[in-house]
Amino acid sequence: MKIRKNVLKSLLIRWTVVLIALFLIILIPLFRARPIVISYAKSHAKSLMISAFDEAVKNTISNLDYKYSDMAVVTRTADNMVSSIEIDYQKLNILRSEISAEISKVASNNSTTVLRIPVGTLLGNEYTTGYGPAVKFKITYSHMPVLDFISNFSSAGINSVFHQIIIKANLSCSIIMLGADQSFSVEMTAVAAQTIISGAVPDSFTNVTETPGSNVADEIFNYSQK
Repeated sequence: MKIRKNVLKSLLIRWTVVLIALFLIILIPLFRARPIVISYAKSHAKSLMISAFDEAVKNTISNLDYKYSDMAVVTRTADNMVSSIEIDYQKLNILRSEISAEISKVASNNSTTVLRIPVGTLLGNEYTTGYGPAVKFKITYSHMPVLDFISNFSSAGINSVFHQIIIKANLSCSIIMLGADQSFSVEMTAVAAQTIISGAVPDSFTNVTETPGSNVADEIFNYSQK
């Protein structure tokens, strides 16, 4: 009986060693391949975000049918000199909200994906990259879009300027997968509207954003009249 117990104990120890060895054989390559998997996941996430942003901008501008004259009003003096360009921030806020919602909608449809990476690529050797059966990795993404608008002026010839209203997006993304949790962000831009403004223009424009009850714009204007 005692001999039988010793045999069973010896077999149990051997199988335990074998299982630990197999576990390490699997775990160590996966641990070494972790940066490669994360790199693939980031690349895939960036492609998704760029695609979501482009699609959101295209769909939103098409649906709202905004033109340059809807977002900005050019005021001229009697001698046809441009005196001001007033941006309609209410329209831009609607545009911002719609684009953000559209990005979230498109991104949510691709929040979970399965990456298939060849074993040869996971080995990190340039001679084996792309070869071997694919290993599947389930990846979950979460996105957070932050949008802003900027005005860009450039010369378009004598007494003409090219004005663009540009959408600037900062898309934050988190990658969640087995054994990894990475966050990064991607910055992108798209043109919301543009036009060539003909006629004499001032050397500079000042844009003042006020909070409710503020008199900053009036104070600047009054100062300039002194």
